[in-house]
Order: sequence, then C-alpha cells, then structure tokens
Amino acid sequence: MSQTLGALIADAQEAYATAAVTYQGATIDQKVATKPDLDKAASLLQSLQAKQLDSATEIDDADMAEMAKLRQQVNDAAALQQGLQALASILLKFV
Repeated sequence: MSQTLGALIADAQEAYATAAVTYQGATIDQKVATKPDLDKAASLLQSLQAKQLDSATEIDDADMAEMAKLRQQVNDAAALQQGLQALASILLKFV
C-alpha cells in the first residue's frame, strides 16, 4: 500500500521542526557544522511542498520507514547533522 506525498511531507515537516528545535539547543560548533544542512532541508521541504500539486506522486512503505527512522535520529543533538543529511537525501528523491 502506497502513501501519498502529503503523508511524507507531514513526516518531513515534523522531522524538520524537531531538527530546528535541536539546532537551537546545540553548541555553537554544532550550529556552525549543521546550519548548511538545516537550510538545505528547509529548501528541499519547500520544493517538495510545491511539487505536491502533482497528485500522481506516490510514496511507498520503505520511504515512510526511512522518514520514521529519521525522526528518531534528529531527536539526538549528536545525530543532528546526520539526520539533516538523511532528510535531504529522502526529499531529493521526490524533488
């Protein structure tokens, strides 16, 4: 059973919001290292939201599982950069 692009976007928004909160509590060194990835994730999320107008795009269970795993990663400040890079790689598949 496939999921809609809207479901993936909702999960991506949640992951991004969590990453942004984690970013705010990070050390200055972590912020410097992760800011480009945070900005890239925001840009890709916006592009994906714009693409949502194409209703033919379908997301499969593996994509949703990747997003669920990502949400767990961005909860940990040490994994913030890795989580942001994973978010970007997932969103790039659909932009």
